[in-house]
Amino acid sequence: MLKVRSTPNLYGVTLMGDYDDLDKLYDSISNYLAFYQDNSVWFPYPEYEYMLSLNYDIRHCYQGDRGYEAVDNWADRFEAYGSPDYGLPVESRKEYRKLYKDFKNGNLYYKVEILYPLILHYMVTFEQILEDEPTEDWLDTENEIGDKWSERYSMIDAMRDRAAISHLVSLFWENLQDVLGGEKAAALHRYYVTNECPTPSAIYCDALIHCQLVNFEEMTREKKLDFLLAAAYEIMGVDDMEEYPDEHEEDAYLYNAATERLNTGEHRRFPVRQAFYDAMDEAFDPSKPVYRNDFDQFLNDKYGVYQNPFETGDFEW
Repeated sequence: MLKVRSTPNLYGVTLMGDYDDLDKLYDSISNYLAFYQDNSVWFPYPEYEYMLSLNYDIRHCYQGDRGYEAVDNWADRFEAYGSPDYGLPVESRKEYRKLYKDFKNGNLYYKVEILYPLILHYMVTFEQILEDEPTEDWLDTENEIGDKWSERYSMIDAMRDRAAISHLVSLFWENLQDVLGGEKAAALHRYYVTNECPTPSAIYCDALIHCQLVNFEEMTREKKLDFLLAAAYEIMGVDDMEEYPDEHEEDAYLYNAATERLNTGEHRRFPVRQAFYDAMDEAFDPSKPVYRNDFDQFLNDKYGVYQNPFETGDFEW
């Protein structure tokens, strides 16, 4: 089974599963995102590629490149089930004890750590994708090599893949509930289902990641949780808070309190989406492409410079 848990320093989550779990999840994400991208009217190709970065991590995860650990499979319960207390015959008790002897070593789970802004981006984008129900007409669409989807994919395949993605999203939401607490997570979820979310933005997610890595080491646990809460609201879009204040009074209070606390002290200001895009408009000509090196320099100038902590080998999640 898949598991999601927060990393000790709250930089992100650890996604865990056995080989089959992760291999099937990889296939479901890969197949359904391609199927959806070929049929969606709103899902831009750069965002599709950005979402596939999750699969990049998952693939390296089940290849054993990102770490693994033994997870108890509670094999000792076999012995309990085989005890006389359950009224089982002797032969059955012997079978349970044999199972315990053979499988008491546990399961090997592969794991990978993923930063929280990416998790929030994946979560909200997947939720929007799953809101669109596929139809039979989608199978008549040609894929990128010119074949009809119906030649290798079916609605049953799509149903299976959507279920796998939905389960992953539910694990992300469950993790937010664990780390933020039930009331704040519930408020976030209510806001998501009643709010008109903006189109997902990979470059804004990159800005959140940059700001997180620059500031997190110096931040208290409370401010890290404020960052997570504020980032979740920003990725979901905060326009509805201003347009419908009576309906979103609780959300506005949570969001404003978190950003106010974040913007005090030594570290750089939290990158609010609208302010980020306003700064982008001032720094770049909208009619020309933005190159990665120029964008990275813009982030350094705006939110502070950071050396890639993953390259040093001493990054503690």
